[in-house]
Amino acid sequence: EFTDIDESDQIGLTSFASPPFAGNRVDNDQRLWDFVQPGQFDPVPPQAGDYVFLYGAGAFPLRAGETKRFSIALILGENLQDLRQNARTVQQIFEVGYRFAKPPDKPIVRAVPGDRQVTLYWDDRAERSVDPLTREQDFEGYVIYRSTDPEFSDQQRITDVNGTKFLYTPLKNSLGVEAKFDLKNGLRGPSDIPYQGRGVAYDLGDDTGLFHTYVDSNKVINGQTYYYSVVAYDRGLARDASELGEDFANGIPPSETSKTITFDPTTDTFIFDVNTVAVTPRPRVAGYVPPRLVDERGVVRTAGLGTGDFRIEIVDELAVPDGETYEIRFEDTPEGLAYTVVPQGFQTVTVEGGAGKVASLGFRHILPASFTLTTAGGQALTPGTDYVLSPASGSVQVLTDVGGELTATFRYAPLFRSRLLAGEEANIVFDGLHLFVENDVLEIDQDETGWAQGGGELAFEVRVAASGPGRIPQPADYEIRFAGQPVGTSVSNGVPLPFEIVNLSQANAPVAAFTPDINRNGAWDGDEPIVLVEQIDGQQTATWQVQFPDATQRPEAGAVFVLATSKPFAAGDTFQFQTAAATVDSGLAADGLDDIYVVPNPYVVTTPFEPRNPVERTERGERRLYFANVPQRCTIRIYTLAGELVDVIEHDSALDDGKAFWDLKSKESMNLAYGLYLFHVESPEGSYVGKFAVIK
Repeated sequence: EFTDIDESDQIGLTSFASPPFAGNRVDNDQRLWDFVQPGQFDPVPPQAGDYVFLYGAGAFPLRAGETKRFSIALILGENLQDLRQNARTVQQIFEVGYRFAKPPDKPIVRAVPGDRQVTLYWDDRAERSVDPLTREQDFEGYVIYRSTDPEFSDQQRITDVNGTKFLYTPLKNSLGVEAKFDLKNGLRGPSDIPYQGRGVAYDLGDDTGLFHTYVDSNKVINGQTYYYSVVAYDRGLARDASELGEDFANGIPPSETSKTITFDPTTDTFIFDVNTVAVTPRPRVAGYVPPRLVDERGVVRTAGLGTGDFRIEIVDELAVPDGETYEIRFEDTPEGLAYTVVPQGFQTVTVEGGAGKVASLGFRHILPASFTLTTAGGQALTPGTDYVLSPASGSVQVLTDVGGELTATFRYAPLFRSRLLAGEEANIVFDGLHLFVENDVLEIDQDETGWAQGGGELAFEVRVAASGPGRIPQPADYEIRFAGQPVGTSVSNGVPLPFEIVNLSQANAPVAAFTPDINRNGAWDGDEPIVLVEQIDGQQTATWQVQFPDATQRPEAGAVFVLATSKPFAAGDTFQFQTAAATVDSGLAADGLDDIYVVPNPYVVTTPFEPRNPVERTERGERRLYFANVPQRCTIRIYTLAGELVDVIEHDSALDDGKAFWDLKSKESMNLAYGLYLFHVESPEGSYVGKFAVIK
């Protein structure tokens, strides 16, 4: 049980000590007790080093069985004003019981290095976030930050009214347009709610619409390591929210997710949050062949009539699987027409057995009919009895006491019930692929409509039926086949017709026709309209109309006229496409050996892409140059002009990494002297010799 501490119990900071870390163990209770005696305040050490900061608040009584609650805040600031403002913010959070608005969930970001460019893509989990304070889905947009500093400190340029660096500057493209993407909801520009005590407001964006990919090519240098973060931000609450507490009477300003990259000196590595990445742009390996769609037509219709357009952009080339077939299925949902993408291959995931255990399968939107769960001995478990599958979230709960590992096999939908049908960018990327769908409207397809046989230069006009019952155009293609004598009669008036009509979209089903006998001569004249009449919902309905306005000519016997339409997607339409993964062509690799070069050449003192020392930021890191366009697997040997071997680099990389760094040190770890050097690249595809210079 927790008991509140009234004002008389609020002690505050009563001591501070900063002893060296060496020789002071935190489990030495007596030693620590000596450090935190009330009234003892050590100065902060002026010189850099590894210290322990010990804060004390006391003494206070703690009786047997008694529980007391305490709060600690470590407050930092750029200057005294900033420190005081941060202290006021922390105090406000404490006074409202730690009830404060939170930003959306962090998007999971992936980065793809390219040649002088970087491609980013991320998921849409942030868009489903619910603020724990307001209970609203207040997601508003995404913003991208880029830096060569893992702390993004060089991007914190926007100051508050006190001149304190407060907000970060988004990445811009070469035209100066910010990489910020927000909902098209009329909320744009500075928020109506400024930050308390700061005098500045968050920029809500320009109603650009949401994006989930971005290609950065603005002054991107090969070999330079860039740090990116994609953060999600909310719109805040621009109204009186005093029902949440008097501190929220003026509303709640927007907030954005953090962007954290931490350096671990014990392992000499960086630790990245899910929305941060490090990436080094570089050329592809020699002989690189990018992934592709197997069928030259791209996406191929397998069922239905829809004629809309599909466009597939390959965003992450190494993520594209080889030989995978994808099916695009259209269906009617309560929200409207939607499509789902399903890879035809099966996923296999191992989970731990045991009654009551819930395991994530790592994939959402699993197809229940495809799901099987088997024991190590191959026994198939029964759904509902042995386990419960949650297909939307992608988790399974084991109900029976089945020990050991279980194997789940299933298919899933990486893109589920998307309703983006106007070529929008907002579909998420799956397997390195980005799908764009552009629906058609029902209208005459002018490119495909016309004479398929005979007819010559006889002009024609095609439109929605202007007369006849119903007048409802249909998504179908038709042929009008002309003969030398009557082969049918017009509905309603019985006029003999020297042609027949078939519906090509319905296996050449016959279609009735109506021709108004305008001059009442009991025959069809060449310039009289031909109205197509079809059975729709049990009723005769006029659909389309064809007319040949030249009264002096009639279509010859054997002529065939095609009436084609563009057809919107509909439930039941299915399409497929197949992918081929990226590869290396040894012949192209051999031809590309002459393209190997050194960057920079000459090397003069330093290069822009050399890393800084991650511990001592004021000191430079290792020296660096790189060999570009090298094969995927090769050995690079560096020699002096006298033929002495300086160093050997064994290069074995992914397909997208056609560079090999060198630290300008000999094989004995000695710094390189200035001068001219030779290099020899040896690979299964052949060899190449080049030279470079070093100027110190």
